[in-house]
Amino acid sequence: MLEPLHPLLRQAFDPERFLLLGQQILQDAVHHLKEAQSKVRERSMPWTPPEDEKLFWEARLDAPEGLAALLNLVGQRSNALQDPRYMGHQVAAPFPEGALVGLVTDLLNNGGAVYEMGPTNSAMEEVLMARIGSLMGLPDGCGGILCHGGTLANLVALLAARRRAGRGGVDTWVDGDGVKGAVLVSEQAHYCVDRAVRIMGWGAEGVGLVQTDGQHKMTRSGLEAAMQAMQEKGRKVVAVVGSACTTSSGAYDDLNVVADFAEQYGFWFHVDGAHGAPAAFSARHRHLVSGMERADSVAMDFHKIMGVPALCTGLFFRAQEMSFLPFTQSAEYLWSDAEDPEWWNFGKRTFECTKRMLSTRVAAVLEEYGSEIWGVLVDRLFGLGQEMAERIVERGDKGWQLAMEPEANIVCFRYLPVQFADVEQENAFTLKLRQTHLERGPQYIVQTKFSGKVWLRCTLMNPLTQAADVVELLDRIEDLAKQVQQM
Repeated sequence: MLEPLHPLLRQAFDPERFLLLGQQILQDAVHHLKEAQSKVRERSMPWTPPEDEKLFWEARLDAPEGLAALLNLVGQRSNALQDPRYMGHQVAAPFPEGALVGLVTDLLNNGGAVYEMGPTNSAMEEVLMARIGSLMGLPDGCGGILCHGGTLANLVALLAARRRAGRGGVDTWVDGDGVKGAVLVSEQAHYCVDRAVRIMGWGAEGVGLVQTDGQHKMTRSGLEAAMQAMQEKGRKVVAVVGSACTTSSGAYDDLNVVADFAEQYGFWFHVDGAHGAPAAFSARHRHLVSGMERADSVAMDFHKIMGVPALCTGLFFRAQEMSFLPFTQSAEYLWSDAEDPEWWNFGKRTFECTKRMLSTRVAAVLEEYGSEIWGVLVDRLFGLGQEMAERIVERGDKGWQLAMEPEANIVCFRYLPVQFADVEQENAFTLKLRQTHLERGPQYIVQTKFSGKVWLRCTLMNPLTQAADVVELLDRIEDLAKQVQQM
């Protein structure tokens, strides 16, 4: 005989308890949002050494105080992306209602590989990918899938490229891949492309790094040289990846140059537009992604400069049927015919079996604001990047250096208040300055390295950031630099 329902289970599923708890947590979330936007915190990134943070949570998780208390504490100790002084990593300051979408979709939990497990997911995703792809300039008949992150999207795109290339008529998905394949990609590209190639079994030498020019962009001569180098190693190039834009410097490759190259040699043309592809929604910045419409596939993160909480990435294909290339396998308990292109069973097209209700996150933005807000957001964030660059140039005679004129909302710079003996000393000073700023704030910025030099790096992700916040950051760095010189 079945035992009576345990009191803990009754408590866990009690709607009235859920309502009261939700009201408290929502009030705390609103307070967090107001606090972050008003910049009353001491630091936008509450830096704690990793071991200290681990010790804190070892003690705290042994003394539970309830969910509301836990979430409130998490909020206090987490990065405040809603703070206009947060200028670090490429993560959205999401539209606040995204949290409400998460509340409902997490409760519904309709994730799955087949239509009957999540009917709204399947249908909504199919409609959204075609419509948004069209808005991006992709051809009629385009489509794609949503997945959890740009790393996964780039991997799936390259799997499609490999399968289309095949080897002597052999299906690599069915029979394996004995060919030493290769992918050409900018030396400035995100590391996930290198990782994808290694996952596909082609090793480190399967990545053909293309040298870039002084503006960190791939050139036709660089592509030709990289292709020749791969061929001399006995490698079969199957794809070339254009960056829109690079993570390290925010530089956009000339995608028409890459498209012409790929078209001439019959390579798959993929655009890693995880960060910068949304420029397509801006009349002012659309020229940056000219040529993207010629791509076979495009990865674009909704969770970067499109206001959606992480993770939510679109992988677009120039033709909807191309989205079936990466995966086709038997799974009799899910579908009866593995080869039938059933768009509604997205397990046939995605790496994941179970997915979150990602389509609802994207639809929520369109429902409230329409696609226009993405262009507005791009213009604002890219404008902040230009504002910061102009302020740095104004201070050039004080030791400020701009790595390159920013095309997006990524700005790389450094401050060298005195003459150093060599690049090694310059780098050591910059690293110490950044670490000091990390520990003391109140802003949050990161660092990068190219051409042998260490640079400070800002990604301006919060549209509420103002010119005054940029000036305060530069003033703060100058002040901390004096302290670093005395250490």
